[in-house]
Amino acid sequence: MIATLQDRPRATPRHPAAPLRVALDPPDPALAARLAGQPGLRLEEVDAAAEADVVLAVAGAAGGPPRLVLAEGAAALAALRAGAQGVVPPEASAATIAAALQAVARGLAVLPPALLASRLGAAPPLAGPAAKEAELTRREREVLELLAAGASNKVIARHLGMSFHTAKAHVAAVLAKLGAGSRADAVARAARAGLVLL
Repeated sequence: MIATLQDRPRATPRHPAAPLRVALDPPDPALAARLAGQPGLRLEEVDAAAEADVVLAVAGAAGGPPRLVLAEGAAALAALRAGAQGVVPPEASAATIAAALQAVARGLAVLPPALLASRLGAAPPLAGPAAKEAELTRREREVLELLAAGASNKVIARHLGMSFHTAKAHVAAVLAKLGAGSRADAVARAARAGLVLL
């Protein structure tokens, strides 16, 4: 996933420490449960969508708060044409959706790498990101997503239900596999490869 800048001012500034108010449109208990453990998010009732910071939806619509849509292919393009500020695949992890919500709320446009490449008229980068993603285990990808969200080893351990030392080992493995010298470098390399959202 890649986030790109968009020239859209935020209507009302939000205090950085305040949780992001997210309205689900339509209400989806399974999706709400999936996002319940994500730090920095507060789910709102759909009738409070006008006061929400961002709307997580299954279709695009113009007006109102920024909208992130869970869609792929033609439905993703239709959502963008209808005014959505971002799209992510419906099967995206909760951490990826949370990061995309944060990006959209900050005025960024969020697109999957393949969709971005097709919008720019270029072939999607297959070898680099696909090879790097194949090198990372499922757990290492989860750790990488949390690194991109700024989580410490302690937070990663708590969030993924592992010991601090195991989290530290996973972080070291991610850095080694990405050829990164630091956590920030790993996140930057992963973002360039389309493995995480910023």
